[in-house]
Amino acid sequence: MRFNPQHIILSLGIAATILATPASIFPQIEATPADVRPASSEGFTEPEMQLEITEETNDSLRYNAPASTALPLQPTSTPVDIDREKPEQPYLHYYDKHGNPLDTPVRFLTELDTVVNVRPGPSYPAFDGVSVGVNFFDGIMMIAGQQRGSFDIQADCSIHNWFFPAAEFGVGFADAHPDNGRCHYKTSPSFYAKIGMNYNFLYKSNPYYQVFLGLRAGVSSFGYDIYDIQAGSQFYLGEDSPRQLTGLRATNFYGQALAGVKVKIYRSFSMGWTFRYAFNIHQKYSDPDYPAWFTPGKGTGPISATFSLIWTIGRHRHLPDSNPKSKK
Repeated sequence: MRFNPQHIILSLGIAATILATPASIFPQIEATPADVRPASSEGFTEPEMQLEITEETNDSLRYNAPASTALPLQPTSTPVDIDREKPEQPYLHYYDKHGNPLDTPVRFLTELDTVVNVRPGPSYPAFDGVSVGVNFFDGIMMIAGQQRGSFDIQADCSIHNWFFPAAEFGVGFADAHPDNGRCHYKTSPSFYAKIGMNYNFLYKSNPYYQVFLGLRAGVSSFGYDIYDIQAGSQFYLGEDSPRQLTGLRATNFYGQALAGVKVKIYRSFSMGWTFRYAFNIHQKYSDPDYPAWFTPGKGTGPISATFSLIWTIGRHRHLPDSNPKSKK
């Protein structure tokens, strides 16, 4: 192959012309100067595309690039600085509560608990008032035909609306014909007293409403007479046994386990119901062959009830909560 010297000289001249050409003729390959950077890329110091990762609750990514790259706008979320003191931001949820995928993710924020510091102890003051009540359950039963009754005044003191030391003082009497009328039993009005404690399960709730269990210890000393004893009566001990006994005496110590409720009816007035199971602790009779059929305050059997009208005085307000957020 023959080389023409003219071709060689022409090629060298073209190469020299290209090397001498200014760079402004080729703007497509020149980086944009920092001092004339478009507004869309303000704040970046490097011409290449930068990736900015913003720490949000949905871990979103945003791409920021110089305007010269002509990238399309991407859907983004507003970046949030890392600040542990700021309230929690909504989360993106991709599934519904049944576990089914959603067509479009949704933002949702649920505060699990607005109370940070829950008060572990009582919600009411140590002394939270005194309640005084009158039990008239046996009065209703006597209207219905019952021939015995115990009427008492009840009082209790609220400790944190939780524990209630209680006392009951009353009078009981009987003028009845038990054993299907085979005797006449009579007890003159006799005094009785009880002391005990109630435990309120609703101690953090309104003090005018209670559901409680309790215990009582009671005592009564009384006299009783038995007349017209006939065969078939519990006091009939045979043909030679007396048909009439007077001046008998008894002293009974007994306990009661009870369950009850209390509800407000008007202002400081409430109604209370209790159901009681009694058990003997100690009994003393002047004649053990003829024990008492009725004991004031206890009744004739292990099961009894009370129905009381109650007046509460000195009720205090709820203790302030230790958590400031709960006051909102």
